[in-house]
Amino acid sequence: MENVVLGLLIIHSLTLYELNRAFKQGISMFYSASYGSLQFAVKNLLNNRMIVFEEKVEKGRNKKVYSITEHGKDAFYRWMLDEIPANKLEVTALSKVYFLGLIQDIEQKKQILLEILSKIQKVQDELGKMNQEISRFEIPDSYRDILKYQLKTLDYGLQAHSFAREWFLALLKDSDRS
Repeated sequence: MENVVLGLLIIHSLTLYELNRAFKQGISMFYSASYGSLQFAVKNLLNNRMIVFEEKVEKGRNKKVYSITEHGKDAFYRWMLDEIPANKLEVTALSKVYFLGLIQDIEQKKQILLEILSKIQKVQDELGKMNQEISRFEIPDSYRDILKYQLKTLDYGLQAHSFAREWFLALLKDSDRS
């Protein structure tokens, strides 16, 4: 979540309320965050000197407007180029795509998308291998109905990753025209 906050603050300085609204209005499609978890992320970013705030009075109310520091920008751009953990593939990949417009270098954009595609392929291969291994087992009749629906979730994972791979390939192709 901290990297998403940093990305938002690169675009524009925001209050905590405005950060929360940004999550609710767009980011929540792929990243769920409570107000409390957002507060915690902001506190950590402040403690790590990645963001700072300026207090302002507007309409008689005190507001803290958060801005990103150079250290925060460096951390954000490092994260954009970092490897994606397989267990957080979808959320991290979509978070990086959300901020891909902040990356000016076309080759770096491609590098980010290729990293995502590599991870998708790796997970897809693992799911396919799991599917093959399961098909070799003799399943007792008493477990067939249970397994039937468990295998449906595996099928969903295979199809979802197949779709994601095609979607990211199209995005990569589109980035060539940028």
